[in-house]
Amino acid sequence: MKKWIFILIGIIFIVFLAFFKGFINFSKPVIEFKNQGYIGTSSDIILILKDDKPGLKEVKVYLKQGNSEFKVYQANLEGKNEEKIILKLQPKQYGIVEGKGQIIIQVTDDSLLKNKSILNQEVIFDYTPPTIALINYSQNMINGGTGFAFFDTNEKLQDAKVFVGEIPFKCLNINQKYICPFSIPYYFESMKPVFITVTDYAGNKSSQSLNLNVKWVQYGKSILDIDDNFIETKIRPLSDKDIKDPVELFRYVNVEIRKRNEDFIHRKTAECKNLKPMFQGEFTYLENSAKLGGFADYRKYRYKGQIIEGADAYHKGFDFASIKNAEVKASNNGEVVFAGFLGIYGNSVIIDHGLCVYTLYSHLSQINIKEGEKVNKGQMIGKTGTTGLAVGDHLHYGVLVNGIEVNPVEWFDIKWLNTRFYDTYKNLGGVR
Repeated sequence: MKKWIFILIGIIFIVFLAFFKGFINFSKPVIEFKNQGYIGTSSDIILILKDDKPGLKEVKVYLKQGNSEFKVYQANLEGKNEEKIILKLQPKQYGIVEGKGQIIIQVTDDSLLKNKSILNQEVIFDYTPPTIALINYSQNMINGGTGFAFFDTNEKLQDAKVFVGEIPFKCLNINQKYICPFSIPYYFESMKPVFITVTDYAGNKSSQSLNLNVKWVQYGKSILDIDDNFIETKIRPLSDKDIKDPVELFRYVNVEIRKRNEDFIHRKTAECKNLKPMFQGEFTYLENSAKLGGFADYRKYRYKGQIIEGADAYHKGFDFASIKNAEVKASNNGEVVFAGFLGIYGNSVIIDHGLCVYTLYSHLSQINIKEGEKVNKGQMIGKTGTTGLAVGDHLHYGVLVNGIEVNPVEWFDIKWLNTRFYDTYKNLGGVR
């Protein structure tokens, strides 16, 4: 009798241990399918498979259309608790045609009960590239200038961009039409191919080239003298390194710190969170001011009669000077996406005007608005000053499109804005 009791206790213990370890488990594995529901000629799908106890054993993936079913993937998962699988599907090789179908995913766990989960995911097999029907685009541009392309398409797009060489500019879906602001960067010395590339949710792509006439502007070049007073009062406070040599200190701040600050500006102005344009009419600049520094001026720096090699920099906006502590106003309607200290740019404000268009206001003595605040054209946002790498009280003003600095002068011109943007946008149902 005692023998059977011990055997029964042993069996109960084994069953308990098996249950504790998960070998006896009634829960099924979890399947997460990451895809928009469209499969092209060659599409990646992402599967995330989970099973806490005792872990995953096997996965099988099938493609099905009508009465035809094809196994396209099988793998042993070796008891893993979670597995991410990126699977490239090429349905045409199985004879699957365009239209509706299914992806069937079967996952088994490693328990004695071999619990199985099955996900039958409805999909659309789509092998046809989307169309690009050009409505209008800027055919005449300057290097450093802004252009716009407007187009229509026959389906919803996953991605749409204008490429200028290898530089991408986002296209934005407004009223079911696509608007693409782009630029011929100021630092280009020759023309690169310009084309629209679109991708649908099945991964099919189409491209359309844009033929442009570019007037090549020769931007200014200058040599600026710096002295020890400038090094100690302006350069050294901006450095996060204790560099004794004044030349090395200047080179570090004007190259490394500048790059760090401008990388931040580029990231912030490439977010393009507000799709629809908030701006109306022409953009304005500092009232009753004189323009000092020009856009895309290429600057070299001289210390004690010697050019500091490797410290050259482009000036990526306009410098406007008026009276000391002059009121700085928002040049158009928008939303503040940054308000604070920004290294060589000093106290700065960045305003998002929608459609990937941003303005930058720098070297301010004070800031009167906060991040996230909506501002109206002409609203005071701060006052001019000398913060950051500034000599004399002034405003550094910049316009950026999709993270690239552009020539602000075009944005001050209502005729230019009408012919390049407003007229076409209004015809597409946009509000001016």
